[in-house]
Amino acid sequence: MDSFIVTIDQGSSATKVLAFNHEGVPVYRAVRPLKIERPQPAYVEQDPIHVLEQTRSAIEEVLFSIEADGHEVLSIGLACQRSSFLLWSRETGEPLTPIISWQDLRAKTLCQGIGSQREVIYQKTGLPLTGHYGGPKFLWLTRHDPRVSQWVQSSGTIFSPWNSFLLWHLTEERVCVTDESVAGRTLFFNIHERRWDQDLLCLFNVPESTLPDLRPTCGFYGHYPFRKRMIPIVCSIGDHQAALLGLGGFEKGECGLNYGTSGGVLVNIGPTPQIMKGLLTNIAYSDEHQAVYTSEGTVNAVGSLFEWFERERGMKGASLHWDQQVASSSQGWFLIPGMYGIAAPYWKETVVTEFRGKGGLPNREVELRAGMESIAFLVADILDRIRKIPALSIERITAAGGAARKPLLQFQADLLGIPVYHSSIADATAMGCAFLTGLQRGFWKGIEEIQSLVQRDEVFLPAMPADQRQSLLNQWHQHLEAEGIFI
Repeated sequence: MDSFIVTIDQGSSATKVLAFNHEGVPVYRAVRPLKIERPQPAYVEQDPIHVLEQTRSAIEEVLFSIEADGHEVLSIGLACQRSSFLLWSRETGEPLTPIISWQDLRAKTLCQGIGSQREVIYQKTGLPLTGHYGGPKFLWLTRHDPRVSQWVQSSGTIFSPWNSFLLWHLTEERVCVTDESVAGRTLFFNIHERRWDQDLLCLFNVPESTLPDLRPTCGFYGHYPFRKRMIPIVCSIGDHQAALLGLGGFEKGECGLNYGTSGGVLVNIGPTPQIMKGLLTNIAYSDEHQAVYTSEGTVNAVGSLFEWFERERGMKGASLHWDQQVASSSQGWFLIPGMYGIAAPYWKETVVTEFRGKGGLPNREVELRAGMESIAFLVADILDRIRKIPALSIERITAAGGAARKPLLQFQADLLGIPVYHSSIADATAMGCAFLTGLQRGFWKGIEEIQSLVQRDEVFLPAMPADQRQSLLNQWHQHLEAEGIFI
């Protein structure tokens, strides 16, 4: 009989459930695609019951397969989308609103009314004031749906990150909790004191009685009932933090680059939070004794940028095969990728998408190269900020994701001036959650054992002269400033 760790990777486009053996290999896997609704511009919603049912279906498929083969499940971990929220009933588990997705920006105009508190929010939570997060979404609900005020005044109504609703329905104990790595996306979780912040609750008019209890990422969350067994759930964590751990980011100075639909840059900065302008500071993982923090930056357009080239620039196949179509040089051209706004470290929600260079527009392959390079420039700007954290040395950079392909990784190494390792793992989020879950159960004995399981299959060494690197970065920054994006 073999033993397995099962992890739930609950994202916005799909729920994936994987079972990992002791070698870190996902032996069993189930995937359920999910519906996303966009009823109005800036609105992005999901049906809580649909997501719950599809998640449970994937879990059951994996558990049945493991049992049918005569094996056992030691424990379950949950990695979940972070900045998605809803209202629901603590007594019945009934959803009162749709899931308001992390992509939803209906609340962004409300941020203007509390803009004077922007720096206070940033210093306490490590996050900028934007409509992506929980506080503005709660304000929007109370001001646009008269039922919400009535619900909030009645006992038993919960406003929470999506993972709280999911954990209530998946556990025999019906726990009403969220973990610290996800709580950070509310804008009222104090990352220094690891508690709900009373001043910020007042700012967003959120009664503490409507919030779930707080727990570390590592610990007992309840049991998942499966036939006659009760399987312990011992980990809950945000999906981006889990991805960092899946790329080996357990130690201070480890950096993970995730080139997916969007891009995530995360660095383990150790047990002390460091608030750096333009970056996000989160709890990476925690237990009852201490927390480990991460500094994070997001690039909005990565895989979605190549989809934009196919859709808007007429490059057939670019979304899947851009690495085969991209020119070997940008010929001095740059792309300001404003199609989805620019996130870290500049935080400009409205930016004109524009090619900048001299002479007539280049051919499509050169345009594509300039687009690809814009990803690497933004990653370099994020890491330049992170490198300013005192006593932090970035020891290793590991990249993964569907867009982590040779042309981009080589240019990224050239811009950073340090090696970039590629990881072949397709499910870094699920693996990182599995590592934490397995450590809780003694499945793996320690971080050193886990590091031996991290898959790094290729290294890209910087080949660009330092003066050329600096010249490119200077030109990039000049183009940003010309667009009103200041360094």
